Amino acid sequence: MEWTKDKEKKILFKYRFALTVKVIKVILATLFFFWLYMLIVSISYDALGLDKKHIFYSRVAMDWTQPNMQEEFGTIESAEITPFFTQKISYPVFKMVGKEPELVGTNKMAKRLIPMYSTNTTEFLKPKTESEYHFYLPEHPKTGNKLEANEDPAVWTKLEKVHEGTVAELSFSTKEYMTPEEMMEFLEPYDLDVLWMPLYTGELKDYEESWWGSSDSLSVAPFGFTGGREANDGFNSQSKLSLDKKFTEENKKLMLRQMKNLLEDESTSYRENFLGLTHLEERYNYLMKEGFQVYGAVVTGPVKELLKLKENEQIQGASLGDMTYWNWTEE
Repeated sequence: MEWTKDKEKKILFKYRFALTVKVIKVILATLFFFWLYMLIVSISYDALGLDKKHIFYSRVAMDWTQPNMQEEFGTIESAEITPFFTQKISYPVFKMVGKEPELVGTNKMAKRLIPMYSTNTTEFLKPKTESEYHFYLPEHPKTGNKLEANEDPAVWTKLEKVHEGTVAELSFSTKEYMTPEEMMEFLEPYDLDVLWMPLYTGELKDYEESWWGSSDSLSVAPFGFTGGREANDGFNSQSKLSLDKKFTEENKKLMLRQMKNLLEDESTSYRENFLGLTHLEERYNYLMKEGFQVYGAVVTGPVKELLKLKENEQIQGASLGDMTYWNWTEE
């Protein structure tokens, strides 16, 4: 048979066509197996409910370390897992100003196989300064000497100048330690909602902690007491109590229970690197031994009620947070 250019072209065309078909088959097979792999991974991820555990504990950590930062029940959570088993989770974060929650940002988590590369951060809608909440210890943990707070007279001046039809958020420290029950009674005469209390857990006494201040004032990273959380049925059912006088004892028990669960069930890397909960064991041991002692609060309510706190000699180091239009229900 005579070899011609036409025959050569036909053979090359058939070869290229066959090769193209094979490549397409390989690509389709790869896509199918990748789809099947991701389907199995996603189904397993949903069945194990790992996202629910991470969401629950991230909210617990936020309750303890970020004053007046919380989620609203019923808000949409986003959770997915990547081919390399990185769990990406996010949910909106709110703060209470008056009686209504105000959206302030989104909590975003990336839980990776290597814990040290995991991230858990809150992206705020507007700039948030670290000085938004400052709480000052009433006495030095090592010497017992009385301490004072840095005072900002502008806090009360601003409240005096705004219209009465305004609600605001205010944080303050007290000149003495109190139990949570005593703090609730202390604030009972005021028409305010108590949102969060800085809790002393042995800082600079039982363990070293970062601090700032001077010879007369001392402030440590906030760690606080608020409404307790509980999870049941493999984290599928979650609930939270309010910071209310009638729930105080239950809130204490829930806080200690979640601290104990984290210490017994989760690694140090998970607690510290992912959740940002440092010295959790020391804090837990201190609370079990010494009990709950708070030294301030974050409150919200009408500006005329907040101004009444100015006359209370026990209050020091007040700091003004967000303000908004009237949304209060007078009782």
